[in-house]
This record gives sequence, structure tokens and C-alpha cells, in this order.
Amino acid sequence: MTFVDTGILVGALLASHEQHAACRSALEECERPFTNAHALAECFSTLTGFYKVPVEAAAELVLSLEDSIVVEALSLADYQKCIGEARRRGVMGGGIYDSLHATFARRKKARQIVTRNPSHFVHVATDMEILTP
Repeated sequence: MTFVDTGILVGALLASHEQHAACRSALEECERPFTNAHALAECFSTLTGFYKVPVEAAAELVLSLEDSIVVEALSLADYQKCIGEARRRGVMGGGIYDSLHATFARRKKARQIVTRNPSHFVHVATDMEILTP
């Protein structure tokens, strides 16, 4: 199983993205791709905030992901474990979000994480292969 990070999802959704083709291919070539519901919120935030995609179009794009990837909710236990391990993993600030993704991926027995930001996972996903498009 392969966890797909937000940056890959954004790149795959947005045709004008500089890495659209690479992100789309990465998503399509993943072995049993999955992500968590928080990544959908991050996608929406990035599309509407950074890329200035209109809200209605961004919502439509994000919700269309259900056709190509399994999405599951994070559990309270994911948050507790992630926050509890923050000190040991050297996590602070916004790094908690990628740490949360890694905690979820680990619980789901992912062997790989596909991301455009491999440095975000250096301390939090040492037990998984980190791939970039």
C-alpha cells in the first residue's frame, strides 16, 4: 500500500501545475493508493489559497479524488500517537501535519509514501520508502 501526500494530490488535480503530468502518473502508478481525509482539507486549502482556484471548482476537484484513491478518516488514536511521539521524532510547528500523515500511513501498513516534499518525512517516516515523482 502507498500513502499519497497532499502535494501529489494537488499536482494531479491541477492541470496548470508545473508537475501535473508527473503527479498524475505517480498517483496512477501507486500500489493501492490511499490517503486520509485531512489531506483532502489540505488540498482544498492549497487550491483555494495558494493557487486561487474558485471555491466551487476546488471543491469539485477535491471531491473527485474518491474515484482514484481510497480516503479514510484519521482516528483520535492517530492524533494521540502522533502528538505523543513528537518530541522523540523531532517534530514541531507545522511538521505535526506530515507526522500525522506518517502515523496514519504506518497504522494502515503502508510501505511507501509518495510526496513532493521528501524532507518533510525524514524524521517521521524512517520506516517507509519515501518516493517523489
